[in-house]
Amino acid sequence: MSGRALRTLLLRTALGIAGLFLVGYLVQSVGAGRVWEVLLQAGPWLPVVLALEVVQVVADVGSLRAILGAHFKSVPAVTWVRSSATAYAMMILVPAGRAAGEVTRAALLSTHIGAARAATASTQLQAAYLSANGLLSLVEMALVALFLGFGNALALLLGGNVIFQAIVSTALLAILWDARVGRWLERMRKRFAPRASDHPPLDPAFRRSIPWRAFLVSSASRGVQLVQYGIILYAVGGMPIPHGAVIAHGIHLVGATLGDLLPNQLGVVDGTYRALAGDLGFADAPARALSIALVARIAQLTLAAACVVVASVMRPADSRAPASSASAGAGARS
Repeated sequence: MSGRALRTLLLRTALGIAGLFLVGYLVQSVGAGRVWEVLLQAGPWLPVVLALEVVQVVADVGSLRAILGAHFKSVPAVTWVRSSATAYAMMILVPAGRAAGEVTRAALLSTHIGAARAATASTQLQAAYLSANGLLSLVEMALVALFLGFGNALALLLGGNVIFQAIVSTALLAILWDARVGRWLERMRKRFAPRASDHPPLDPAFRRSIPWRAFLVSSASRGVQLVQYGIILYAVGGMPIPHGAVIAHGIHLVGATLGDLLPNQLGVVDGTYRALAGDLGFADAPARALSIALVARIAQLTLAAACVVVASVMRPADSRAPASSASAGAGARS
C-alpha cells in the first residue's frame, strides 16, 4: 500500500470513528432507552422504508439508461446489477460516497461501453442528481418558509443548499463542455481500449448534452425519498401531514450536504435532526427527531450489506466468456 493510500485509509477510518462517537453522544444526550423505544415502535415500518430505498437505487439505473440511450443495451444485466450494488454500498459506507460510488460504477461499465463514455455518463448522472436535489431543496425551502416563517433556520439552510447544488452541478457540466476534457477522454479511450473497433471515439455531442431526462428521473427519485421520510416521520410518532414530510426531508437534505465527507454522514445528519427537532414538533421529544436519522440509516446499512454480498458473489459478465469468443465479439462491435 502506498503512503497516499495509507493516509487516505487512516483519514477515512478516523472520520468514521468520529462520526460514530458523535452519534453515540447524541443518543446518550436524548436518552438511549427512549431512542430504543422509538426504534422498536418504528420497526414494523422498516420493510416499507427499505423498499423505497431500493426504488431509488433502481432510479439511478433508469437515469443512466436515459443518458446512454442505445448504448445501455451493450451492458449485460449482470453487470448492471453488480455495478449498481457496488456503487450503492460505496455511497453508504465511504466518505464522499456518491462520488466514489459513481467512479466505481463507471469503471465496471467501461468494459462494455468504453472508459470515455462511462466516465461521461457518470459525470452527467452526478449533475442530474445534484440538480434534482437543488430543485427539491428550492421547493422545500419555499414550503418551509411558508409553514415556519421566512427567517426560519431550516429555510435559510435549504436556500444555501440550493446554491451549492446549482454551483456543483453546473461546474460538472461545464467541465464536460471543455475541449480539453474531450481530448483527455479520447486519450483515456485509447489507453483502455486501444482497438478502435472496440469502442469508437466519443461523440462531442454526447459529452456536451444536457441530461434532461436523467434529471427528470432523478427528480422523481427525490420525490420517492420525500415520501420515504414522511413514512419515517410517522413511524417515529410524528403527525402524518404533508408539511411534516417536507420538513423531515428538508433536514435530511441539509444534513447530507453538510456531512458529505463522513461515511453515511454519520453524526452530522443526526445532529441536524437533533438541532431542528422543534421544527418537527419534537421540541419536547428529541429522541423521536434523532430516530428519524437512525431509522433511515438502519435501512441504508441493511441494503448496503446486501449489496456487498451481491457484488461479492456475482462475477463480471465478461469473465464467464472464453477469451477467444470475447475477443471475436469485441471485434464485431461497431
